[in-house]
Formats: sequence, C-alpha cells, structure tokens
Amino acid sequence: MRVELGALDRSHGPNIRTFEPDDVRALGAVMYHAYLGTVDYDGETLEQAAAEVVKTVEGAYGQFMPACSKVAVDGDSIVSATLITRFQDTPFVAFTFTDPAFSRRGLAQRCMQAAMSELFARGERELRLLVTLANAPAVKLYTGLGFKLESP
Repeated sequence: MRVELGALDRSHGPNIRTFEPDDVRALGAVMYHAYLGTVDYDGETLEQAAAEVVKTVEGAYGQFMPACSKVAVDGDSIVSATLITRFQDTPFVAFTFTDPAFSRRGLAQRCMQAAMSELFARGERELRLLVTLANAPAVKLYTGLGFKLESP
C-alpha cells in the first residue's frame, strides 16, 4: 500500500512521542502481544518478537528512521508503536502494532499520523507498507489514513 504525504495536524496528544533507543526491549513485548493469535501470528515467541524489533532498529528492513518512528505511552509503559525505515529509497512502515489491552482507542492511528507528519516535515512525499489483506483491522486503519492498494 502507498499514501502520498501531505500536511497534517502535528498535535497528536500528550501520549505520542518519538522513539527512543531505550524503547527496544519494551517494544518486543508489545509486538508479541499485539500479534499473538492474529492472522499475522506464525507461532513466534516473545524472544523472537524482541529480536524482530532489534533487527528493525539495526537496519535489517532498511535504514531505521528513529525520528519518524512513534510510540504511544500509558504512564511509563509503551502501548502502541509505528516503526519507520527507509527501504528502496522510500519511507516504509516496518511495523505498527498496539497492545490488545489498549486496542480500539485510536493509538495506532495517532502513531501513524505522527509518523506521517514527521516524514512530511522532513521533505518526504510518500509512505509505503505491506499488509496482510486478511488483517481487516489493519487494512481499515491504513485505508482510513489514505493508503491505497498497489498492483504487484
């Protein structure tokens, strides 16, 4: 999927902030719980989910863009995140996920909007991602943000 970026409201609420290096460990646990039992879950362990976050930050899916990656917090806990990389010279959503205990509160949408705003402010004009079409909530989130399906 792809979206053309444009100017967005840059206020996303007090609980949305930019990724920090110390977030990596907590993000692994949130990712694990977010994918557990979903159409995108392939039996990964908590340790494997944590390793995916590390691989993302270390550049396995393109150069990690920490300033454009956003997290939502509840108190001191991370509950949602959008991790952005640069893949094939284009910003790419490597992962977006929300702790199931915090789903349906608009946190993934707000993390995505904050990432999109930051990308646009830095001169980027498009954002791409891959999504499992059977993951109806994700498809709904992305289409609601203006993403369109692309032909392979």
